[in-house]
Order: sequence, then C-alpha cells, then structure tokens
Amino acid sequence: MLTALYPGKLPSAAVSQARSGELTLGYVNALVLLAVSHQLWLCLLYTQFGIGGKSTVMIAEIVMLAAALPLLLKRLPLGFYLAAALLVANAVTLALLRDSLDPKPLRDLLVPLVFLGVGMNVGGEGNADRLLKRVVWLVLAFAMFEFMALGVFTRFFDIQSYYLARGVGDPEMGLYRPDKLVASGMRPDAIGRTLAAFLGPHRVSSIFIEPVSLGNFAVICAAWGLAKAREQWREAAFFVTAAAVMTVLSDSRFATLSIGVLLLLRLVPLRGAETLLMPLPFLCVGALALIAFATGGEYSDSVVGRLALTGRTLMTMGGGELFGFDQPARRYFDMGYPYVLANFGLFACLWLWAAFWLLPAQGTPTTRRFHACVAVYLVLILCVSGSSAFAFKTSAVLWYLLGSLIVSSETALRESAGAVASVERRGIDRPGGG
Repeated sequence: MLTALYPGKLPSAAVSQARSGELTLGYVNALVLLAVSHQLWLCLLYTQFGIGGKSTVMIAEIVMLAAALPLLLKRLPLGFYLAAALLVANAVTLALLRDSLDPKPLRDLLVPLVFLGVGMNVGGEGNADRLLKRVVWLVLAFAMFEFMALGVFTRFFDIQSYYLARGVGDPEMGLYRPDKLVASGMRPDAIGRTLAAFLGPHRVSSIFIEPVSLGNFAVICAAWGLAKAREQWREAAFFVTAAAVMTVLSDSRFATLSIGVLLLLRLVPLRGAETLLMPLPFLCVGALALIAFATGGEYSDSVVGRLALTGRTLMTMGGGELFGFDQPARRYFDMGYPYVLANFGLFACLWLWAAFWLLPAQGTPTTRRFHACVAVYLVLILCVSGSSAFAFKTSAVLWYLLGSLIVSSETALRESAGAVASVERRGIDRPGGG
C-alpha cells in the first residue's frame, strides 16, 4: 500500500537521518547568526518602533540560550556537565558570601560553555567554515553600508538612543556624540585615526553597533584563517584578508596588535607554543604591574595608558575582592583581569584556565592551532577590556567555532584509529601474519 502511495523508493533510515542532520545544522546556523547580529536588530526595533529598554537585551539573551538547550541533549563528555555544575555552584557560593546575587558573571560564563557544547554536539569544521563565511559577508556588507552612507545607516539604526534606552551611559557626561554613534564610534581630533588616517575619524561598527566588537571579531576571523593548513591557503587568505579590512574600518588598535601576535604564533612550532602559552596570564599580570610601576599608573587613551590603569588596579585590589568574596568595588571598564578576579574569584579563574587546556583539542593541527589562538586572544583582551571577552555577539561564534573543531578533531582521531586497526587486522589475517 505504501508503495502504491509512494511509487519511488521509500526514504531509508540513512536518508532520514541526513535530512534530520541538515535541519539541525540549519537551526544551529540560524541561532549563531542571530547571536552575532541580535544587537543590530534590537537597535532597528527601537529606532523604528520605540520598542526596547533595559530588559530587552537580557530577554533576547535568555531566549537564545534557551534555544540552544535542545542542541545540548545529545551525548557530551561528563566534564562538560561537571563544568556547568561547578560554575553554578561557584556563583551561588559567591552570592552567599556577598549577600547579593549578580546574574551577569554567571551569564558571562554560560555563553561560552553553551556554545562550546553546541559546537561539540552538532558542529563540524566544514559547517563552521561555511557559517563563518556567511557571517563575514554579512559583517562586510553592513560595514560598507555604514561607512559609505552613515546618515542613512543611523536613520535606521540610532545607536546612541538605543544605548541610552538601555540605561547605558549618561549623555550629559559626554559619553555619546550627536552623530548617533557611541563615543568610540569617532576618534577625537586630538588622537586621530591610527590606521589609514585618510578614511577620517569614523570607526565602523557594522552589525555589532560598536567598533570595539568589530575589532574583536576581526581577531577571531584572523585566528580561524591562520589555523588552516598550508594546503587550505585560499580559505586562510579569505579570512585573514577580511580580518585586515575589518581592522582598518574599525580602527582597532587591539586587533592590530593581536593579529600581529597571531601571525608570529603561526610561525612557532605548535607543541612548543602550547607549553609557552599556559603560564601566559600570569606573565601578563606581572607585565601589567611593571607597566603601572614604570608609568606611575596614569591613565591615558592609549594602549600603554590602559595597560597601566589595569596594572595599578590589580595592585590595589583587596584580598576579599581578588578571591571574589567581597562585592566588586566598581564595574572595571577596560580592565579585564580585575573584572574576572572580582566577579569570578581567583580559584574559579585558575580552574577555568586549567579546564580550557584540558579540552580535547589535540586531534588535528588545525584544532591545536585555533585552540592556541583562542588562548592568545583571551589573554590579550583581558589586558585592555573589561567584559568584551564575554560579549554575546562575539563569544557565541568564537566558542562555537572551537567546539566544531574539537568534534571534527575527535572524528578524525576515531577514523585514524579505525584505519590502523583495519590494517592490523589485515596483517593478522594474512597467511603467516602475526
């Protein structure tokens, strides 16, 4: 009867499974694209319809995290669930010690954990490659729109009003400019553009609606390209070139420095680089303290000035704040290491760094290289930025990419082990074999 209704061949279990996999990947791709660009669409919603406020972003992030949960239902390593339990336990313990609960530190750690799990469950290098290319083209398209027609762009995306509606900043304090961009959207005349001065003071933000995040995304793209094998030089060139364009458009000093470091890292033998990178956060903290001591800790809107401020802050933090027992004394803008110590506690920071190096990322050279690049990115961004390392719009895609490489790496290891076992069995089965 079924044959009469369906004259062709009935779909096999393999075909059904393939279709299910395609639907799942489509769902994942849509989720990551939304995670990367959601601030742009929320800004559009507020600009055109006046819908939005302080809770809008929080609700959107909760919805996206909830949407990712079904993708975590497949089997994951026990360590993943243990990590999630420890993060929640650490947040509850610190909340009890402080007699107050701030959900943001827990959210900062859940975003990387959830999207790492999504990548490890339903990711893969091929899909991650295609997805990142789509994101790059989307970013470049909006970047050129903003750069070529800023007045039209801000007519649709009034970034200044959107941030003020969220309660971020005070216009009377000069944090926002009349051009409807955030303060960092224009370089002051006294400082000027660092890269390609002929482009003018405007720093492009694209779908991230702030140039800092565009610069951070450029570093992620460069890391992905530089992790590629030599025979994948075309793909590597695409991502590195795109990263260079985004760095120039956003005039990101952090991206310029970080991509330079990643280029040097690509020339270092991989195994040696991993060993050297493990103590890097401690070396950075020591270097920050030395910079603060040498400069007197005076702040200036320069790379050295921001490093000096971070170093001075680290040296003046009390023991209770370093271990996370006391309520953070302030928000720690542009000071990543004080931010993570005050909000997560020293013990949690040490455990998280160790857990990062325990990830099963040693299967293929590409995975090892990208893992090392992510380590460098995290270590460097904590020197000059507060919570940018945990921004949903860049953190989600970064950790999805790493998770996707890990699952591809594990697949490659299983296939390699299976091939070796097959060869050994053939050798045993031959006459006179083993």
